[in-house]
Amino acid sequence: DDNTKKNHILYARVSNTKQSEDLNRQVQLLRTYTAASGIIPDLVITDIGSGMNETRQGFLKLIDLVIDKQVDTIYITYKDRLTRFGFGYLQNIFDKLDTKLVVINATAEEDFQTELTQDLISIIHHFAMKLYSNRRKSLKAITKELLAIEAD
Repeated sequence: DDNTKKNHILYARVSNTKQSEDLNRQVQLLRTYTAASGIIPDLVITDIGSGMNETRQGFLKLIDLVIDKQVDTIYITYKDRLTRFGFGYLQNIFDKLDTKLVVINATAEEDFQTELTQDLISIIHHFAMKLYSNRRKSLKAITKELLAIEAD
């Protein structure tokens, strides 16, 4: 098992398709960083989706590779590229699976704030829709009860 080649992986993520230029910029920054360190990446994984979305295809592929102990190092531009919450948990798990995580801190602060704002808006929207749905169900039940009483 020890002679299995372990990969150097570049991982980049943006929240939506409008940010594809930023996705390319992240990959380019990671390529420049690894080249300067004399490292040739084996794989580039990218995702378009919220940092809170736990079903991102690239992210899940990355996790599978780490669990299969096929990853030497993952390179990301900023912690939130990997996940919005729970970065420390992932780092701890990766450490135990002998995978290094290198954060080159190359994401602009305004990009970070814009994306965090979008994520917060999506959280609020999600809960508002849940609340609205529950209220609608309650209203339906009350209407049904009133109609039943009226029919008697």
